[in-house]
Amino acid sequence: MSSWLGFLKKEWTESVKSYKLLLTLLIFSVLGVMNPFIVKITPTLMKNFMPEGTVLNLPDPTAIDSWLQFYKNFPQMGLFIFILLFSTMMSKELEKGTLVILLTKGLRRSTVITAKFAMGFTYWTLAFLLTFIITYSYTAFYWDQSIVQHVFLAAGCVYVFGLLLFTITLWGNTYFASAYGGLLVTVVAVIALFIVAIFPESASWNPLQLLTAPPHMLTGEVALVEMRTPFIIAIGTLFIFLLGTIFHFNKKRL
Repeated sequence: MSSWLGFLKKEWTESVKSYKLLLTLLIFSVLGVMNPFIVKITPTLMKNFMPEGTVLNLPDPTAIDSWLQFYKNFPQMGLFIFILLFSTMMSKELEKGTLVILLTKGLRRSTVITAKFAMGFTYWTLAFLLTFIITYSYTAFYWDQSIVQHVFLAAGCVYVFGLLLFTITLWGNTYFASAYGGLLVTVVAVIALFIVAIFPESASWNPLQLLTAPPHMLTGEVALVEMRTPFIIAIGTLFIFLLGTIFHFNKKRL
């Protein structure tokens, strides 16, 4: 346990020195502010940029519009940025050979993977909560949120999907020992999920539903029971990739 905590401390120190903590705080704070801000100023901007005399019948923005902006910006920008930030967690040390020294001193290989996963899990949780809490606070300040359904459960779906993608990236990063390998595996996995989503019957189990269904959960169009199977499959797949990463790294020649 002490070696695991020691390695985790090393990972944390390196992440701070490489500005990952600072970047995470800045980027995801901005994303949190952007969601309600864009919704709030869009009607004013459209009125100012339209030709004089043009009459616009724009509906007043609501809390749902703010959350729809959240589910547009966070998966497309936030998740992508996070994966990029942590796409070299394993490959950087494998390329430099720094892990060899620690492993020859008795550090267990499983400790390396679980500690790196724990660090990514911590940063992902921080990034997600930061964006979510800021969006929630500003949305509650400007609009009545009573019309929004399942706010926390919908957010939880996106959170789990992001954690799944991070685990896939870690596996690819370890297997190919390069940042490009990890990113390529993640891109292929997402494309595969989109291809499977073409078939309507896959909606009952496809983990991609965790990313696409939350906007519809806000209005009650998607029932919570419909998300149970995709949620379970996503969690199961996450653990399979994590165990696969540990197994492969245990057998990997450094």
